[in-house]
Amino acid sequence: MFARVRTTNGVPDKVDEGIRQFRDVVVPSYKDVAGFRGGWMLVDRAKGKLIGVTLWETEADLHATEATSQRLRTAGSSAAGGSVQSVEVYEVVVQP
Repeated sequence: MFARVRTTNGVPDKVDEGIRQFRDVVVPSYKDVAGFRGGWMLVDRAKGKLIGVTLWETEADLHATEATSQRLRTAGSSAAGGSVQSVEVYEVVVQP
């Protein structure tokens, strides 16, 4: 399994809007996409920092969504009043 991890530095007052965007737009956008295994968001409300994680069955599945992911990242960071600081890909090697 592979994870795409996006870190956004937003504005504390707009964290809830960033959460809504991830929950209501990003995750549903991938629901029927081959290889999608889920999405999680971590937040630091005081700093306005949001970390979005999507999980993919294979690295090829992850890379096949790159154009869509770029579009969704742009919309999500805008909703949170900030900008994407990093996008990284990891292999998931331990899971419950």
